[in-house]
Amino acid sequence: VSSVGTAPLVIEDLYYVNSPDLSMSFDYKLPLVLEPGEETIISFEYSEDDLFEDNGKLYIYSNALGKAEQRVDHYGQGVSAGSQIDVFEQEEINKADILFVVDNSCSMSEEQEDLSLNAENFVSTLVSNGIDFRISVITTDSASPVISMITSDRHDAGIALSDAVRVGTGGSMVEQGQERAMEALGPLGALSPGRFQREDATLSVVVVSDEDDSSPLTNLEYYDFFMTLKDPEMFLFHSVVGIPKEGTGTGPAPVCSSADGDRYIDQSSVTDGIVLDICGPWGASLTTLANPVYIVETVYPLTREAIKSSVEVFLDGYEVDYGWDYDDVTNSVIFTDTSMIVGDESLQIIYDYVEECS
Repeated sequence: VSSVGTAPLVIEDLYYVNSPDLSMSFDYKLPLVLEPGEETIISFEYSEDDLFEDNGKLYIYSNALGKAEQRVDHYGQGVSAGSQIDVFEQEEINKADILFVVDNSCSMSEEQEDLSLNAENFVSTLVSNGIDFRISVITTDSASPVISMITSDRHDAGIALSDAVRVGTGGSMVEQGQERAMEALGPLGALSPGRFQREDATLSVVVVSDEDDSSPLTNLEYYDFFMTLKDPEMFLFHSVVGIPKEGTGTGPAPVCSSADGDRYIDQSSVTDGIVLDICGPWGASLTTLANPVYIVETVYPLTREAIKSSVEVFLDGYEVDYGWDYDDVTNSVIFTDTSMIVGDESLQIIYDYVEECS
């Protein structure tokens, strides 16, 4: 905007009507006085989002003779330069530190036998998944390991675990699985960081008990402790316990007499752990605890500047139409709900993009 007359040009006001993808900026305050021969610059920016035509109208109010109101029109329409597919794979953690906490009270002989019979399959699954593992075993009344640490480089690791989980049935009737795990894994415990726990490995606690937890602290306090050892995505609390049965019924009492392991189940729930029913054929399902662990990201930066309206997300070829948003500031897809992502899927983000203008 220039002052071409012989008297000062006074710009009293600017009124801008525009589509959302257009914007205006200037670095002065109104009213603006331009002496003859002076000029100022008003900048417009176009950030295309949807490939629809965008329009802007700037109304300039000044003391210009016969032109008190002037209008400047401008428009823009983006053209897609092409489509892009960004593919993401979740990080797989192939190191696992696993602590079995086995109830050694007098009612656990059958459960220990079932655990022992399936221990070799559990270890075989770890090996076949390429997991570099460390395993230790304690009881619900003692934080002292019942055997030396079992590692993936032992040829008899499965047999060693099978023997170790037969911890006997002469232990206390006051089962405190979470308390013993905390003592063992804490800084003064036999399985403290550096001794048993590795910084780049996941940490899993597996409790096998036919009674609920009688540990003295609250579940939240134990959770807070576990989170001092690992980030949430690197810690899992698994429970092989009695599961509450639906309905009361009037039939015969179930053969299994285990108590519901409510506290253990709750801890598994908040740490994304697995719960197996100790009254069912859980031994064969033990191998599910040996499946790989993936770090599921929530933010996925795109390689090109995406057109917002064109962004689509797919998991292994199936469209995901909820639980995510596109953030145009960071040019990223951000998941608000990652529950649908297991970790071994391929995540594809498909979108159109616009080339940079010059």
